[in-house]
Amino acid sequence: MKKIVLIHPKSPETFWQLTGLLDIIKKKAVIPPLGLATVAALTPSEYEVQIVDEEIESIDFDMSCDIVGITGYTLHARRMYEISQEFRKRGKLTVGGGPFCTVHRDECKDYFDVLICGEAEFIWPKFLKDYEKGNHTDVYIEHDKIDMTTSPIPKWEIVNTDAYSGFMVQTSRGCPYDCEFCDVVSLFGRKMRYKDYDQIITEIKKLVNLGKAEIFLADDNFIGNKRFVKELLTRLIEFNKTLSRPIRYMTQVTLNVAEDESLLDLFQEANFFSFFIGIETPKEESLIHTNKEHNIRFDMVEAVRRIQSRGIFIISGMIVGFDTDDLDIFRLQSQFLMDAGLTIPMLGMLIAPKGTKLWDRMEKEGRLYPNLEIGDMFDLTNIEPKLMSKKDLEINYLKLLNEVFDISHFKKRFEKLIDQVDLSKVKKNSALSRQMNPLNSRPYFLGVTYRVLKYFIFQGSQEEKDLFKFALKKVFKKGMICFPWLIEILLYFKAVNSFVESHQFNDVMLLSQEKKAKTTPAELYQIK
Repeated sequence: MKKIVLIHPKSPETFWQLTGLLDIIKKKAVIPPLGLATVAALTPSEYEVQIVDEEIESIDFDMSCDIVGITGYTLHARRMYEISQEFRKRGKLTVGGGPFCTVHRDECKDYFDVLICGEAEFIWPKFLKDYEKGNHTDVYIEHDKIDMTTSPIPKWEIVNTDAYSGFMVQTSRGCPYDCEFCDVVSLFGRKMRYKDYDQIITEIKKLVNLGKAEIFLADDNFIGNKRFVKELLTRLIEFNKTLSRPIRYMTQVTLNVAEDESLLDLFQEANFFSFFIGIETPKEESLIHTNKEHNIRFDMVEAVRRIQSRGIFIISGMIVGFDTDDLDIFRLQSQFLMDAGLTIPMLGMLIAPKGTKLWDRMEKEGRLYPNLEIGDMFDLTNIEPKLMSKKDLEINYLKLLNEVFDISHFKKRFEKLIDQVDLSKVKKNSALSRQMNPLNSRPYFLGVTYRVLKYFIFQGSQEEKDLFKFALKKVFKKGMICFPWLIEILLYFKAVNSFVESHQFNDVMLLSQEKKAKTTPAELYQIK
């Protein structure tokens, strides 16, 4: 039997990895490689398939195998090349795939024997058929956007499921919006494509049978088709009622979810505890300029309040460096986060991914550093800003990170969040009420709660201990039904705060930035 090894490379250090919480939750990584588990399910049974996730285990480059598949995003590029190079030295056939290879086909062709570009449901099996016949080509391109009902249930049984804190189900692909800086449309199109309702529930049941209690619905915009989503949420509510311990969900939505109270009712009753929302910026001019006008139809602070009033906290994507941003944007971002009560902002500089309209515009205007798009350094951008220098953007971004993830700033935002919670709405959530019963609490959640309490009461710095006392007092005063969010938010805060603290803006960082400013992009990102 021939063997295929599918590899997910280790990510470079960024706050998106949330590594600061892994010691507390006693897991090796946050989420597993959904794409590889799906590719494994697409592979004919006559192949043995092994998945190696470098986030949780090292790669044995001398392992016995016939084909090595390597996937990744832009931030994985350097490591993808290194892994392929090592296996090719040993005579293995390497196949590159995923978003990076899809968008960077020309750059990748010299580093892999075969490229799988686009959605894999049809072209991966086709490659394997050609491979068996001995006449496979170098590049397989999926030009169409596939019917999601043809996508199989991921082969989770070959994944070390105990190593991860959460699991994923993808219900759709695509996004109806076309933000200039986002590559979702170039990869998956604007037309929303969904799996069948029964197919989605079957995937969730599989994870429940594996003992999973928390599921991330890994859609780029879960509410792209509200009619479909309302029916799906209704089915998730009914499914949760069949479980002694209801599943907790999170997903990605757009801020206009706040315009539909009936939709928020369904999310709340389906036991969604968090949304990732790309809010991006408080400046209307920037939102208009980047084609995100759906965020200016309403008061964004009020929209955040409507969502968080139901006990659904927001992880917010925020960006600095739009063409209408001057140096005042850093103050505006800090104040907006405070006013809105956004406790977990994922702050980034504007970056132009290849394949986006932003990349094309920056290239046309001569403001693009194309070699910096490799993207494995969190403190650099690949564009030349319009109203400030690139150096000013990068340095003030680091200052903003340090300000926002300072404990004193976080305290004020947390206080605002708790003030927003409407207990009359929260208590209507029957799934949450069942979950708050200690008899229904999952051992994993109880274990995490114990370790969070242990850290913030006994092991953390004095400032962290004071933070915990402050936050607990606010929650106790509001109502202990908010306690699960206290644990969740403290976990996220510790994860990002730990990363930011380890990259404190200081004289050494400043000198590093100045050195980078004098270094050519080719020198910074040369792949060897």
